[in-house]
Amino acid sequence: MTPQVNDPANQLQLRVAQPLSEHHTPFSKAGIIALLMVIGLLLLSLTGLMITSLPQLHHMASRSLSPTATDDNDQDVTPTPSLPISMPGNKPIPALSLPQGRYILYEQQGNLYMVPSDGGQATLLATPGYAYNEAVHPILTPSGQLLYSGDGLWLMDIFNQTATRIASLPTDQMITSMALSSDGTTVAWSTEPMDGQGNVAIYAGPLLAPVLVYEQSADNCPCFHIFSFMNGPGKQGDETLLLSDDQASHEAIQYGLWSLDLTNPTSQPQQLMTEDSLQGPLALAPKGNILLYAPDEGVVPKPTDSSVPNDIAALSYADSLNVATLAGQPLALKASQVVLPQQHDLNNNAAYHWVTTPMFTPDAHALVYVEFSSDSQAPYDRHSALYTVQFTGSGKLLRTSRPRLLLTSTSLLVELGVWLNNHVLTFYADGNIYALDIHSSAVTTVLQTGSYARIIGVIGTP
Repeated sequence: MTPQVNDPANQLQLRVAQPLSEHHTPFSKAGIIALLMVIGLLLLSLTGLMITSLPQLHHMASRSLSPTATDDNDQDVTPTPSLPISMPGNKPIPALSLPQGRYILYEQQGNLYMVPSDGGQATLLATPGYAYNEAVHPILTPSGQLLYSGDGLWLMDIFNQTATRIASLPTDQMITSMALSSDGTTVAWSTEPMDGQGNVAIYAGPLLAPVLVYEQSADNCPCFHIFSFMNGPGKQGDETLLLSDDQASHEAIQYGLWSLDLTNPTSQPQQLMTEDSLQGPLALAPKGNILLYAPDEGVVPKPTDSSVPNDIAALSYADSLNVATLAGQPLALKASQVVLPQQHDLNNNAAYHWVTTPMFTPDAHALVYVEFSSDSQAPYDRHSALYTVQFTGSGKLLRTSRPRLLLTSTSLLVELGVWLNNHVLTFYADGNIYALDIHSSAVTTVLQTGSYARIIGVIGTP
């Protein structure tokens, strides 16, 4: 008898070769149905997970298809800075290149600065005696000097950083307005007593030798301040002052319009426009005598989030615009036309539209202005847009086009500044100074000021 050997290999062969038993127990019908239900539930769960994952997968795919800064084709691409503006129809905003050799002057937090128009470091100007006043803007003379006010009247050579006081001011008086003739040879300014007790005075004359030309009691308003010199050929532009009434407010308020003849020492102001409905002048065209004025003005809610400086928020704003021609002897407003119609008794304050910082183009063929609305509830945020209106003809034949939208802005405060040339305009918006080409709609950022800045002029290198 051969002995049995315990061989694992043989046992494995036997297990593999051994056929399956034909006597296994089959699935019942109920079991098959239960198994199918479990499989179905699993398929539904997997389908749901795939559907909810599609947006994320699409987002990841989009990111993977977008070029990155390390791609060879994009290494020379400079990203366009985000601008708080948009063009009509959401058209792309072209980039604007500014010429070198020009400087923008601006006021910020009680100091005056200049910055290259093509970008760069701002320079603090040495301006002894200067005092910020929203109603009295510094003026750049045609010869490139800066005329400013404070504890008197000062004339500054910007690039040499030297200033000369051309008129002193008593300590109990303040300068309430200032103007310069278009040829830069004649200056005028007004003063009022700080405590309201005393006289309102107007001075005018050659830039370095002005004299007192009119005086009245501050108790007897209209309390005149200077709106502008009249335009005219030769000395005609130096002979007539246009005055308005600030109602002794010491703020940038001007209602009504009067003329004052500087050639007659005994001349009295002659009224050209009443103060009814708080109407008043806004701008005089740089060429010719087209006057922009507001037939009606109103008070806008003051933003509670300090997005608008207090002295600016306290101003009254035009809710309509008219143009007229100043002509005739005696001088009078003629051929008045509506640019923006008046808004009458609207139920919601947010429905009103207000106008600020309107400006004629240097050739006087167009007007550019900021139109804004204000929310009806705190913090009373403002929403702004820039418009332009074209002019054709003159006098009785003067015609105005319909306002054309230039851009809209999400900034809380937008103000127009000065012209860099015949078609490039600077403007301020929420801590930044920008330049806009009104023909091409190209825009660029000039300077990030970080806080409110008032643009006052542009000057070229000497």
